Amino acid sequence: MPPRIPVRFPWTLPAASARPFSSTPSARALGPQSPNYIQIPKPLQPTFPVTPVVKGHLPIPRDVFKTRNPHPKESATFLDRSTRAPKKAKVPGPYSRDADYRLYQQRLADRRRAALQEGVKELHERKVTSDAQYLSKIQEIGAFRRNVAMAPPRPVDVLTQTSTAKGIRDFLSDALPSSSRLTITSARRKAYRARMAKVQAVRASRLHDLYTNAREFIVDEQQLDEAIEKAFGTEESPIGWDVKGNMGPRHEGKEGLSPWHGPMPEGVGDMLQKLKGGEGVGLAKERVKKVAEELTGGKM
Repeated sequence: MPPRIPVRFPWTLPAASARPFSSTPSARALGPQSPNYIQIPKPLQPTFPVTPVVKGHLPIPRDVFKTRNPHPKESATFLDRSTRAPKKAKVPGPYSRDADYRLYQQRLADRRRAALQEGVKELHERKVTSDAQYLSKIQEIGAFRRNVAMAPPRPVDVLTQTSTAKGIRDFLSDALPSSSRLTITSARRKAYRARMAKVQAVRASRLHDLYTNAREFIVDEQQLDEAIEKAFGTEESPIGWDVKGNMGPRHEGKEGLSPWHGPMPEGVGDMLQKLKGGEGVGLAKERVKKVAEELTGGKM
């Protein structure tokens, strides 16, 4: 960009023969409306406009050569059928009033047929060319990646890599001798056999439990109904609960509809309150009684 030269009017310039009163250059005779009124420094390297970011994406173009016709669109058979010429051109008579218009329409139809054939051929050529370019690009990228993956390590990587023991390097590269792979001590063999025997014993025990409990499996609707009646009771004698939370038929005096039919159980706070108020004197005896009943299986 060439430098801007301030514009000066001739009457502001000093005369050639007159000596200036000061070494300071005279002011520019420019008004505030001038773009050169204030001198703005320019960078040495010019700036270029930033390319705008295009938002969104273009839709995938439709494949115009995809058809259910047995003849492809670029074939001569398809083009001949699509641009059929009239079997007999109707030439207007010598006294026809619209002879020029009819001839114009015929020429226009010929041009349309020719344009359609040329357009289809050019589109097919462009499609073949673009597909070949895309395929070659993909093959080139694949070949480059394959060469990079199969390339040997660079000398700088070999010389600067961390030192590793030869045994570890052979193990990572799967280059260990066959004798070292089969070196298994007798202790490891014994431990492996014991572990497999334990697994086999667990499997046999589970299979035996399954065999012995097979008679209790529910296999028909009658057994299912019996199990439901046993768990929930019948319509005549449904299941209920007593004040102590015991479950059983209702005709036995258990009229509760839930395990919480009786009073709420005593909490920890209530027990502590009894101990503080002197009401828990016989609490130890009750606990010993319950423990004895649980151990002996009887009632005291």
